[in-house]
Amino acid sequence: MPKPAPIAKILATADKARAAKDWHLAQSAYQDVLDRFPGNSRAKKGLDAVKSDAMPELFKIARSAKDTRKWNQAERALTLAVALAPEVLPIKLALAESQLERRQLPAALATIDHVLELAPNDHNAKILRGRALHALGQGAAAEDCFLAALGHESTDAAVLNHLGVLARAQGDKSKSETYFRRAIALEPETLGFHSNFSKAITYTKDEPHLKAMINLAASIDPADIKAAPLYFALYKAMEDLGDFPAAFKYLEVANRLTKAAIGYEFEKDAVNYGLAKALFKERIEPIKGEHTFRPIFVTGLPRSGTTLVERILSRGQGVQPCGELSVVQTEVLRLIDKVKARGELKLTTDDIAELGAALREALAKYSDGSPIIIDKMPLNFRWIGFLCAALPEAKIVHTHRDLIPVAWSLYSHAFDGIGNGFIYDFFDIARFMVIYRDLMAHWHSCYPNQIFDLDYQKLVDDPVSVTRALAEATDLEWSTDWLSPEQAVNHVLTASADQVRKPIYRNSGEKWKKYEEEFRPMTELLKSAKLI
Repeated sequence: MPKPAPIAKILATADKARAAKDWHLAQSAYQDVLDRFPGNSRAKKGLDAVKSDAMPELFKIARSAKDTRKWNQAERALTLAVALAPEVLPIKLALAESQLERRQLPAALATIDHVLELAPNDHNAKILRGRALHALGQGAAAEDCFLAALGHESTDAAVLNHLGVLARAQGDKSKSETYFRRAIALEPETLGFHSNFSKAITYTKDEPHLKAMINLAASIDPADIKAAPLYFALYKAMEDLGDFPAAFKYLEVANRLTKAAIGYEFEKDAVNYGLAKALFKERIEPIKGEHTFRPIFVTGLPRSGTTLVERILSRGQGVQPCGELSVVQTEVLRLIDKVKARGELKLTTDDIAELGAALREALAKYSDGSPIIIDKMPLNFRWIGFLCAALPEAKIVHTHRDLIPVAWSLYSHAFDGIGNGFIYDFFDIARFMVIYRDLMAHWHSCYPNQIFDLDYQKLVDDPVSVTRALAEATDLEWSTDWLSPEQAVNHVLTASADQVRKPIYRNSGEKWKKYEEEFRPMTELLKSAKLI
C-alpha cells in the first residue's frame, strides 16, 4: 500500500489549486488533510476560503447549466457546493433535481432522503421524492409523497401536474384529466401543463381547453422557445378533431422551438457513436464476472416497440421491469473518456472487466431481488458491443420495424428530457437512422449469436410464434400470459403509456398516412439514404 503524501505537499497543492480557481481539486485536497488531521488550522482556513470564493461561481454555473439543460455540469457544480456547505438544504435539493434529470435515481433518492431526515416537513423534498419514486416505478409510494406535499400555494399546481402524470402512467386517464384541469386552473401560464393534459383527453370542438389554448397561443410570441409544449398540445387537439393540415403546422412549430430550446447539434451527438465503433473494430471476447441477477436489454430506435416488448417479457416468472435506465450510457461514456485520456483508442481486458463490475454494481441498485431485470433504454443499441463483452450473462433484444412509421412517431411525440434531441428535425432523424443501421450491422458482425432481432410487424401478425422465440432467446419460460402484455401491472413512463395498455394490435403504423403529403420530405430523405 503506497504511503500517503506528506501533509505539506497536499496543502501546497490545495493552495495552488485555490489560487487557480480549481475548486474541485482545492476542496478535495484540503478535505484530505482534515480527514487525517481534523485540527489542522491551515486546511480549515483554506477550506473556508474555497467556500467563500467558490460558492457564488458554483451557483452561477449551476443556474446556467440548468437553463440550458446541461444537467451533468449542474450536478458537478452542485456536488462540490454540497461538499462545501452540507448544512444548506436547498443546495442538496438542487443537486437532487440534477440527479433526477440525469436519471441517477438511487443517488437522487439518497440525497432527498438525507434532506428529509433533517427537515421532515420540507414540501419541496417531498415533491422531489415523489418524482424519484415515480421514475423508479413505485407508483403508490410516489402518490403518497405528492399528496403529502399538497397545501402550499407556491407549488400546488406543480404537484397536481405530477399527480396527473402519475395517474396516466398507471392507466387512470379520468383521474389524470381531473388533476391536470386543477393544475391548469391554478397556473394556466405554465405551458407544460397543457401538453400533459392534451395526452389525457380526446378533444371535441366544444372542449373549453381548446379555446383556452388558442387564446393563449395568440397572446405569446410564436418564436418563444418556451412555447413548444403549447404547440404540441394544439397539434394533439387538431389531430383529434381531424384537421390534419392545421395539426401538422402546429407540430412543425413545436419541433422547431424544441430543437432551438435544447440546442441540439447532431455532430456532437454522433462523435461517441463513431468512437464506440472504432473501439470495436473487431470482436472483443466476453469477460465473465460474478453476478446475482441477469439483465435483459431491450434496445432499438425509440418508438420501435421496446415498451411493448418489455411488458411482454415482464409476464415471465421472476422478471423485474425497470424501465429506461441511464446506467449503461453513464458507465460506457465514463470508459470512453478514460480511453480518450490515454491517447490510444484501444480497450484492454481490464477496461472490459471494470466496465462489467461497474455495470453490475449500478444495475443492482435498481434490483428488487428478482433473478432477472429488464432495462429497456432504446438507445442502448449504441453500446451493444460493450454489453456483449462486459456482461456475457446478459441477453440483448433488438426491436425493429418499418422506418417510416418510426420516423413519424418520433417527430410527432413530445419526449421528456433531452436524450432524444435528434427527433425534432427531418434531416437529423434520417442521419440518426443511418448511424443506427450502420451500428447494428457492426454489432451483428462482432457478436452474431448474442443479439435477438425482434420484428415488430411479425410480432403483431403472429404473436404466439414471435413471443415463443423471444422466450427461448432470453432463457425464459413461455406461457399464454405473454400474449396479454396489457395486463402487466407496472406503470409506464414512456410515450407509449396508452398504447401498451391495449391488446397487441396491427394498425399502429398507419397514423403517418394521414400526413403523407406533409411528411413527404422525410420519406424522400429516407429513400435518398437508402434506408427504405
